Amino acid sequence: MSISLSEINQLPLAQAIQAMQGLYEHSDWIAERALAQRPFASAAQFKQAMVQVLRESPREDQLALICAHPELAGKAMLAMDLTAASTDEQSRAGLTHCNAHELAQIQQLNRDYKAKFGFPFILAVRGPRAVGLTREQIIATWVRRLNNPMDFEFAEALRNIHRIAEIRLNDKLGIQPTLGQEVWDWHEWLAQFSDPGFAERGELTVTYLTAAHQACARTLSLGMHACGFDEVCTDAVGNVVGIYHGNQTQAPRLLTGSHYDTVRNGGKYDGRLGILVPMACVRELARRGRRLSHGIEVVAFAEEEGQRYRATFLGSGALVGQFNTAWLDQTDANGVTMRDAMTQAGLDPKGIAALRREPSKYLGFVEVHIEQGPVLNEQDLPLGVVSSINGSERYLCESTAWPAMRAPHRWTGAAMRPWPWPNWPCTWSSVRAATATRWPPLGN
Repeated sequence: MSISLSEINQLPLAQAIQAMQGLYEHSDWIAERALAQRPFASAAQFKQAMVQVLRESPREDQLALICAHPELAGKAMLAMDLTAASTDEQSRAGLTHCNAHELAQIQQLNRDYKAKFGFPFILAVRGPRAVGLTREQIIATWVRRLNNPMDFEFAEALRNIHRIAEIRLNDKLGIQPTLGQEVWDWHEWLAQFSDPGFAERGELTVTYLTAAHQACARTLSLGMHACGFDEVCTDAVGNVVGIYHGNQTQAPRLLTGSHYDTVRNGGKYDGRLGILVPMACVRELARRGRRLSHGIEVVAFAEEEGQRYRATFLGSGALVGQFNTAWLDQTDANGVTMRDAMTQAGLDPKGIAALRREPSKYLGFVEVHIEQGPVLNEQDLPLGVVSSINGSERYLCESTAWPAMRAPHRWTGAAMRPWPWPNWPCTWSSVRAATATRWPPLGN
């Protein structure tokens, strides 16, 4: 029987601790210290409090926690000496039903891992959706992580322990992240479309206006209609645009979205998370018949990555009035101009200039995006708010230099004649050194 977070907040501390037993394997002290910080506004806040407790604990306590976990398909499982939670987790992953070959392989991995790191291999075997990884996935992860350095693997073990605790906490509170899992499914559905040459290898590649790209656009358009957007269209550059009006049709809109094209052999969530999350938000508003004081405009940008043509941010560039019409004459690797590709896809390049948005009609722009860095992962945070962002500028530079040695006594007086090696290679390291010391081999 589940218990609510509200009840946890109101119970006497001793009873709350008892209710939360088993979140961390044989280590109830973590939940106990975190519960002293009640009340919690959400399960995520409770989880983060436990993460912080462990982070502030000495390394020997962290190591003791890791070592408190049983080996996967190890002696404790075979002797049926696991905790109820561990038994359930290993069972869901099929580890209790290994054949003789798989069991021998896992036992060898246990030995190899323990010999290298000195602690048992920890993996949240119920996986990202809490339904259980396959034995093949577990073994592949095991083999890969055997190559990690010690400190990285120590941190990875703790991250997996926190994931195990999160799943157990959700079980106790009766939490099912159904909406998040549905958005996950949408990503999987969209990822079925990939360009030829990559699809056959199981790789995701969607470049501008290919058949796979157009299939993604149609799928997103259908999805926006199904989610209850008031207006849905595909614009002149291939952006798929959905509008959900506020209380008044002319109310300012919040603009959001991201790109649905990919790099070669890209990820399922880069860009697309920023389209599908606001689509889910609009669907929930539409289901409730709720209108906000402002409208919501979701733009699935057709192109950002510059994989087919030598231009980037075609979709968002059009919205801010920075689409360079000279790009239309660029050709791809097969000699197809961007203009012809647009025309073949049913787009009208003449309409691109009209896509520029008037800033005064918008509250601003926000984007949901996966973190392409280590910060949230290392701090065990599920969400962060970016307060600033870097911009990049590209320059084409040419540096001219004479081949010469840098020591001043190698120069021959007033004639400034360099050391006579005309084919001496001039490297960037020598250019940097010459710049730093201001000796004259450097020209422009």
